[in-house]
Amino acid sequence: MRLLRSCFAARWWCCGCLLALLLGPLAGSAQAPPPGTDYYATLKPHNLSYLWHVDRLAFYASKQLVSFPEPLGFIGPNYQRFYLHYTSVRPDAANPYVYRVSGKTRVKNNICAFTGTITVVRARLYKVPSAEYPPLREGEITCRVELAEDRRQPGSGTIRGTLTTHFYLDNLDKQEKPRYNTLSAQADSWANNQCVATWTSYATGQRKACHWGDFRIPQAGPLDIGAGEFSVSDKYLRNGWQTYMAALDGQPTAPKNRQSRIEEKRPWWQ
Repeated sequence: MRLLRSCFAARWWCCGCLLALLLGPLAGSAQAPPPGTDYYATLKPHNLSYLWHVDRLAFYASKQLVSFPEPLGFIGPNYQRFYLHYTSVRPDAANPYVYRVSGKTRVKNNICAFTGTITVVRARLYKVPSAEYPPLREGEITCRVELAEDRRQPGSGTIRGTLTTHFYLDNLDKQEKPRYNTLSAQADSWANNQCVATWTSYATGQRKACHWGDFRIPQAGPLDIGAGEFSVSDKYLRNGWQTYMAALDGQPTAPKNRQSRIEEKRPWWQ
């Protein structure tokens, strides 16, 4: 059984739960959100940093804690693999809707440090409760992402885009703390923290599409051919995706696959 990739610890979190059905091909397509009400002001007192950077993630159905997923991403028309890791996400002292972020990006073996902001610009709470878990309400947060890679590093630039984060509320929680939404983890269309952005080179002004997300990549076009999980088309394997796909292979003891798993788990940002 092929298991969830984005975070290898997450991929093993429930071997008996048919994780091959966890994700689907609709994750990268645009879908109209359900009817909702404005939730922007209600979010103001909450520190939402854990929606984007935290050590552990709780899956609602299993109640198990797993490692927070590393985003899957691509850059450019050839769908070159793009890595992004936040090392810090903290609320701005003056504006509760702004989060100061830092971390590193990677393309091939080129690693760039970055700083920037995630700014909450809209929030909606869906009118209809969760169909599967009626005591729970779901919603989405729309953010503006602005990242600046270190100019002193080669191949650096800026990244600007829109991030959509899905959350849920537990009616039994009096604080109404938004939680990372894993309620539909068995649905084909499930994904989270979907960012559609553009990278712009400092040196040349060249612009490239730069998209990333948890578990699937938004607007991934022909890159993602997976039915039950993110899966890379053979056409783009050479663009940084070989170890990713080898790590998913159903023969974990094969030397190539074992080494690929090690590489995929490697904390390249350290």
